Amino acid sequence: MYQGFAHFLGNMSVNRKLGFGFGLVLLLTLAITATGWTGIDNVTNRGDKLGNISLIYQTTQELRIARLNYTTRHDQASLTELDKTLDKLEQQVQAMLGQIEQPVDHQRLEQQLEAVRQYRQGYEQLQQADQRRATQPDSAQTAIEQALQHMATQGNVLLESSAAMTVSQTKVRDEGTRQAKRMLAAATALALLLGLLAAWTITRQIIVPLRQILAAAERVANGDLSQDDQSIERRDELGQLQASMKRMNQGLRTLISGIGDGVTQIASAAEELSAVTEQTSAGVNNQKVETDQVATAMNQMTATVHEVARSAEQASEAALMADQQAREGDRVVGEAIAQIERLASEVVNSSEAMNQLKAESDKIGSVLDVIKSVAQQTNLLALNAAIEAARAGEAGRGFAVVADEVRSLAQRTQQSTEEIEELIASLQSGTQRVAGVMDGSRALTDSSVELTRRAGGSLETITRTVSSIQAMNQQIATAAEQQSATAEEINRSVMNVRDISDQTSAASEETASSSVELARLGTHLQGLVARFRL
Repeated sequence: MYQGFAHFLGNMSVNRKLGFGFGLVLLLTLAITATGWTGIDNVTNRGDKLGNISLIYQTTQELRIARLNYTTRHDQASLTELDKTLDKLEQQVQAMLGQIEQPVDHQRLEQQLEAVRQYRQGYEQLQQADQRRATQPDSAQTAIEQALQHMATQGNVLLESSAAMTVSQTKVRDEGTRQAKRMLAAATALALLLGLLAAWTITRQIIVPLRQILAAAERVANGDLSQDDQSIERRDELGQLQASMKRMNQGLRTLISGIGDGVTQIASAAEELSAVTEQTSAGVNNQKVETDQVATAMNQMTATVHEVARSAEQASEAALMADQQAREGDRVVGEAIAQIERLASEVVNSSEAMNQLKAESDKIGSVLDVIKSVAQQTNLLALNAAIEAARAGEAGRGFAVVADEVRSLAQRTQQSTEEIEELIASLQSGTQRVAGVMDGSRALTDSSVELTRRAGGSLETITRTVSSIQAMNQQIATAAEQQSATAEEINRSVMNVRDISDQTSAASEETASSSVELARLGTHLQGLVARFRL
């Protein structure tokens, strides 16, 4: 059982171990306190019960005094006092029945309660006899004496029972006190035993692994890394510390072993490094000579690239001027196209106006046809009127004159209409010739516009071509500048390589001296590693 408890504590964290120990101490303290509190409470209850029994005894004495007062006084006040005291005693006995647990004392309380009832019967007989004393003095006196004697007997029973209960409850109280002391002593002893056991166990759970960890640390400090076969079953902080120490021991073994192997490799590598350093120094000198030749060639290429860049820049400027002239020609052609388009628009408007004039003259011809028809009809009507007037004779002479005038007017109107018709026909003929000429001008104007637009398109093509040439020249110039910058950068890089070659040569010499120092350090490290026992 102890092994299981120790294993349980071994898997518990240190703070929980300490918390468990202090908690157990507090729990045992609470148990002792509860035991003492229970004992004190029991003793207090026994004392309260003894106090209540003493009150019953005292009330019984008061009842006896009240009875004796009535014996000497025979007044109503004595009877009233006797009745109150008897009620008080009965209430106290009733209250004690619920407090007493012992069967013997409980039976005694039952006897007291019965004695109180008998006492009350005697009191009632005494009261009745006292009321008859005026009318029947002899029989009343006899009844009073009998009642007082009965009450005295019951009073003695009450006193004896109270005294017996006092003795009995005193014994119960003393036994409760002794039992409380025994329980308190047992609880204290148990708490002390459990506290010592818990303290010893918890202390051992902490001290033993700490000693093991200290011993392992001492072995590591002395260079002994061979002890790593200890099994660890604990899962608390100390177990974790032991596991960490074990891992550290294994890590140190691996590290020291690796350092030993590395030192051996360093010693051999130092010799190889010395040989390689000599070869590197010779190669660096050759590299320096080749770098000087490359630097000379790069300077010549840089000068050539600058010349190409200047030529490309001049070609770009010439292309720019050609582009400007082409753009100016394109602008002039555009203005000519605009003027010709406006002229074509005016020709179209004139042609439309001539067509409209022709249409209006056609309308006038229609109107003249109507007028001509009206004149013919008027002439015909005048002729008919003249015929009718000739038939009428003298009566129609005036009408015949009017008809002649109307016919004359109709003939003149018809002649004028024919003249106007000839003029309109001449106007329409001229209008048609003008419309034909205008249509021809419109066709020529459209052809001129088309040719001008084609010329403008050619100029635009020339402009774009010149712009492309300019862009190409610009790209050539830019590329030449970039190539020049690249050549200069390469030249700087070559110079840097030359400087680095000088530095590398110096570093090679330093490396040679460092190789000797590295070999010395390897020997020193081998001596340090030899201190550890793997």
